[in-house]
Amino acid sequence: MTDKKGFEVQLEEHFLAGAPAIYIQSAEEARVDELLIRLKQKLQLKRIHEWNLGYGWVGFDNKQPLSNLESSKTELEHALLALLDADLEQSLIVIKGARLALEHNTLAVARLKQLLNSIERHHAGECSVILVSEAVCIPPPIEAQVTLLPLPLPSRAEIKALLAEVEARGQLLVPDHLSDLAVSGLSGLTYSEMAQLLRMVGRQTTTLDEQSLNTILHEKEQIIVKSGVLEMVRVDAGVSDIGGLENLKQWLEQRSTIIRRLDEATRQGVKTPKGVLIAGMPGCGKSLTAKVAAGLFQLPLLRLDIGSLLGKYVGESEHNMRRALSMAETVSPCILWVDELEKAFVGMGGGNASEVTARLLGYFLTWMQEKTGAVFVIATANDITALPPELLRKGRFDEIFYVGFPNPVEREKILGIHLGKSGQHVADLQMDELVNLCRDYCGADIENSINEAVATAFIHGGALTQKHLKDAIGSTIPLRETLREQVAKYEDLFEKLKLRPASEYQGLSVAQMIKMAADPNHVKREEVARNPDCPGDQLERLSKDAQRSVAEAVYANPRCPEHVLSIRLNVRKGQPLYDPAMFKLACLNGNAPQDLLIRLIDEDVLDDDLRTSLAACAKGEALQTKLAGDRLASVAAGLIFNPSLLPRVRAKLLEDGKSSIKQAFAKHPELPESEQLLLLTNASAALKATLSKHPRLSAAIQMRLAQDPEQEVRVKLASNPILSREVQQVLAGDLRYPVRRSLSENPGLSLDESHKLKLKKDVMENRHRW
Repeated sequence: MTDKKGFEVQLEEHFLAGAPAIYIQSAEEARVDELLIRLKQKLQLKRIHEWNLGYGWVGFDNKQPLSNLESSKTELEHALLALLDADLEQSLIVIKGARLALEHNTLAVARLKQLLNSIERHHAGECSVILVSEAVCIPPPIEAQVTLLPLPLPSRAEIKALLAEVEARGQLLVPDHLSDLAVSGLSGLTYSEMAQLLRMVGRQTTTLDEQSLNTILHEKEQIIVKSGVLEMVRVDAGVSDIGGLENLKQWLEQRSTIIRRLDEATRQGVKTPKGVLIAGMPGCGKSLTAKVAAGLFQLPLLRLDIGSLLGKYVGESEHNMRRALSMAETVSPCILWVDELEKAFVGMGGGNASEVTARLLGYFLTWMQEKTGAVFVIATANDITALPPELLRKGRFDEIFYVGFPNPVEREKILGIHLGKSGQHVADLQMDELVNLCRDYCGADIENSINEAVATAFIHGGALTQKHLKDAIGSTIPLRETLREQVAKYEDLFEKLKLRPASEYQGLSVAQMIKMAADPNHVKREEVARNPDCPGDQLERLSKDAQRSVAEAVYANPRCPEHVLSIRLNVRKGQPLYDPAMFKLACLNGNAPQDLLIRLIDEDVLDDDLRTSLAACAKGEALQTKLAGDRLASVAAGLIFNPSLLPRVRAKLLEDGKSSIKQAFAKHPELPESEQLLLLTNASAALKATLSKHPRLSAAIQMRLAQDPEQEVRVKLASNPILSREVQQVLAGDLRYPVRRSLSENPGLSLDESHKLKLKKDVMENRHRW
């Protein structure tokens, strides 16, 4: 791993120890020159010889050629001849562009080796050859004589010193509250890049601000793009874009506090957070979480897709992983998003791939354990069974979270988020119904359904409706169905591993329900069977439970699958498995197939009580229409109070219904004025009396009833507490005493005090006459 000593100390120690050649890996030639000048001054060296690819030997101070370029050969193999008679005591020989100069140049390598041999024999500790290049290329003949020293990019302390210099020159003011963010933003850049960037920012503003920080982060993208092994991901997501996953979001917010105040945290002994592994179902928010974390941490997000990396660089996997991880440390602090981590370790323990994957695993684990840069790793994995156990122990990652299918609260939030992004008004929709319809859907399934519904509404030239959404959700095959066996295996495994759930569960998680569904305690199985969020495959399994109460709970569950209900409804009276109680529960379940129920009615399988109960909860138009024509009046009456009664069926009942049906309508709490008026047309005295007591009578209907010739109608109306003052005044002047007495006892009486006293006096004086 990297030596923790300062680079200048290492350079001085190797020189004094007699290293004949030191290879400085860096593209910052000006910075290397400054380091060599300080070394010369400290050790009181006599001279520095410099050679470069362009001009051959040049003056170290002014970089001017020391010979006629047209008449002499400047190549390294010829230039080294000039050192045969040179005084090498107390000197440095700097070769710039060493990789290009030595690569495939055997003569230059041979002559350089002779020079190094001479230094070892006669000038050890007094002279060294300094090879400088942006990439390492040490020819085998001289490998044993060369010491490699990669020049690290400026440290946080050095960057702070640079910012202080910039402030002292009046170039740019850096506020204290943005100091750490500025240092983090500049980390990963060379001195020259930082100086250029700060000059550019200084021309735009005199004080560093949020916009300036964004400019700095944008410049860091250039380094990532040039590396070719990582992708810089633009972040446009916030915490509010995640529906649920409260445990995970809270944990990330806590770690972001440490990262944003890293220097202060380090001084107090807080260790730099390593990262988090997020495992779980596809489409449930793992990738979105990585993007949201970058926004929380206010750090650049680097994406490493190990699967594509391995596929593209066959045979060079280890090299490319080292490059990627090294680049991440170069631009730290940052977030490294390792997408689909399990793909890197496919084949562990089998075939030719195991050797490569074993080395990859070893390098990655070592890097995770000992990395020095502030690189926060967010690794995502779908198939956790493919991950080696070494990755799952504490110490590699700070925490491992499991992301499952969204619970009801989370589904409502996800629906709201995506409807909001589509410009739709959630208040106009029945969210509870949509939440239930999306029970087995992952976040991606819900998003796709909403997009489909919005597109359909646009194509048909209208606003988005509940029906558009229901149709789109119904036509979407959820992930739990397409990957049923795989999902069941994952959920079972996550429960066994006791991974920390990313979501806050108000009740039971899916993994817990799967475990309880197999519990020998029937009370626990019954609890699962009643749970409206229980997966369909578990409900199907529990419908065959030997314990009667468990099976009954399944058929009473509003999320019981249609095919499970169909099986029960096809068991007729007289057959061995027929059970009247469970047959009734299956009939009354909202998911019961409409066509099968209609056939059962036609075949007279459903008795009067069951048809009446069914009318109160039937949902489909075909089934409601069938029940509306039932011979039994109580069936139609039950249909009227059905909260899902469709307007078309309701209108048909109101227009064609018998008096008993109209009586039921008059008692319905939700009765619009148009229907009140329709009921009043040619109404009997009994129907008008019933209507008079309705809690939502319109003012116009009140006045008509107050003038009705039937005394009983006016008496009933006078007791209605919602009467307007105008109607009360009319009834107070009614010629019939029973009407005035009923009005005097009305708790909603709102006449002025003089009229109230007059009414009460009138009632008192006449009570003995009646």
